[in-house]
Amino acid sequence: MKRIAAAIGVIAMLGAAHAAAPFAQERIDWNKPSEPFHIIANINYVGTADLAIYLIATPKGDILIDAGEPESPPLIEKNIAALGFKLTDIKYIINSHAHFDHAGGLAELQKKTGAKIVDGARDKAILERGYITFGPSAPIHFAPVHVDRAVNDGDTLSLGGVTLTAHLTAGHTPGCTTWTMPVTESGKTHHVVFACSTTTGGNPLVGNKEYPTIVSDFRRSFAVLKALDGDVFLPGHARFYDAHGKAARAKAGAPNSFVDAGELRRYTEQSERDFNAELAKEQAGGKP
Repeated sequence: MKRIAAAIGVIAMLGAAHAAAPFAQERIDWNKPSEPFHIIANINYVGTADLAIYLIATPKGDILIDAGEPESPPLIEKNIAALGFKLTDIKYIINSHAHFDHAGGLAELQKKTGAKIVDGARDKAILERGYITFGPSAPIHFAPVHVDRAVNDGDTLSLGGVTLTAHLTAGHTPGCTTWTMPVTESGKTHHVVFACSTTTGGNPLVGNKEYPTIVSDFRRSFAVLKALDGDVFLPGHARFYDAHGKAARAKAGAPNSFVDAGELRRYTEQSERDFNAELAKEQAGGKP
């Protein structure tokens, strides 16, 4: 009986430790399976229930944006195949920013595809180390990956007639990078914005010795995003833009609800309000 009681105690302790781990429940919820779907032109959603992963198809090969958590690659691979694409056709994997839920699957997908890894220059060291050094994501490590190309603000990436432009929108991480590209559908040109997160994400804004410019970086990023010409807003989490609801409406025959000229600005302005509220709270002595 003593052994049984001891075993039960160990199991309880392990369960408590798992529950206390950063983002324990979120990791499960974010990574639930999801059906892939077409968004617009040559852009497809191949991510999970909440981790937005985008596949851009071109005649010369494909581009993948983000790689989800360390647990995500099998789901991403399945979704890519379900849409009729080949994993081996991926030539570049762009990482929007170096948090485990967007970079965790990079190493595995790079190994399986042979694709080159592209990221914002200020996040390069994080990806090659395998963890960020501040904020609630710091305890969660992922497989390090070699960055083949580290981009700066204004740099471009071209493949098969597609050109993406990098815009540094730091704050969420030092190298958080938003990418833009034009697409044409039904004879009309649209401007797609793959927006890097502008949430504070629990990162300390006051007294952040690891990232002392975090506040000024966030403020610059809000200005950059509000100045962008974008009518297709594609951020890194499905919940940020009701991705699955929009896909369901499109499947039912509605006009393309991913086209919304005001969505990027509405999201950015709300993020800025949330940032200002969080900063004021921390300046008054509150914790992130």
